Amino acid sequence: MNRSKATLFVLIGAISYGVLSTIVKLAYGAGFDSAAVSGSQFFFGWLMIFVLALLSKNLRLHPKTALTLMAIGISSGTTGYLYYQSLQTVSASVAIILLFQFTWIGVVIDSILAKRLPSRSHFLSAVLLIGGAVLASAAYTSALDVRGTLFGLGAAVSFSIFLLASGRVANHVPVIKKSFYMMTGGLLFVMIMYPPTTFLTATNFEQGLIWYALPLGLFALILPPLLFAAGAPHLSPASVSLLGAAELPTAVICSVLILGEHLSGSQWIGIIIILIGIFYPIYVSSLKQSTTSVPRQNDLS
Repeated sequence: MNRSKATLFVLIGAISYGVLSTIVKLAYGAGFDSAAVSGSQFFFGWLMIFVLALLSKNLRLHPKTALTLMAIGISSGTTGYLYYQSLQTVSASVAIILLFQFTWIGVVIDSILAKRLPSRSHFLSAVLLIGGAVLASAAYTSALDVRGTLFGLGAAVSFSIFLLASGRVANHVPVIKKSFYMMTGGLLFVMIMYPPTTFLTATNFEQGLIWYALPLGLFALILPPLLFAAGAPHLSPASVSLLGAAELPTAVICSVLILGEHLSGSQWIGIIIILIGIFYPIYVSSLKQSTTSVPRQNDLS
């Protein structure tokens, strides 16, 4: 897979994550709590990936590889759980900015693992993303709660680990099978935190929980893992983390178009800065590739 296609896959995966906050707000508005939303999201998402995996006709995997992928999947479950806990004590804008710290956290983790400093383009991109996120979420207008802040930062670390690990581990495994085992790990964690009896109830389904659970499962557990698993191995971990930043502007735009929320001028400026931060390292990388691909004059003679 070429770099452009891999970049597109990861970008679409991040955009899929950005749709989630609007669906969750609609579900909350319909009267469902975090246990019903998060639990049903993972349960029905897992069912969908299970059906896709069955169609591949081969779910067998080496036990060590399977356990490793399930462990990575737990980070997906912990991200959702910690984020919902953060939302209980801080405003939505603050929770978003805290989760969004995965952009620079991912770059830092990648630098530590690779034992090298981040490139100039990645460093500048991270600065732009952090600054743009502050403006886009308007977090500077809200007070911080210590408990909610720690939960939000925990979600950011967990999401960073998921993004980085999904591109590093078991890249030889078919994408659907890999996603199935990762989502199985995430489901097990969520089932421990939210037992099925708390959300798989007749009352919830009579009130229409399924109409929120299915799109949440699709945009949270089907599209992003499949797209990240397909594209991330062909990109640097830092690039994957930075491309994941597309989640925030997507969430903000959806809230405006679907929920009718109002954005200030500074928030629109923040979104523009984020987009610049996302595509700047991609632009720099494309320039380097085009430079190295141009034959030297001596080679033409």
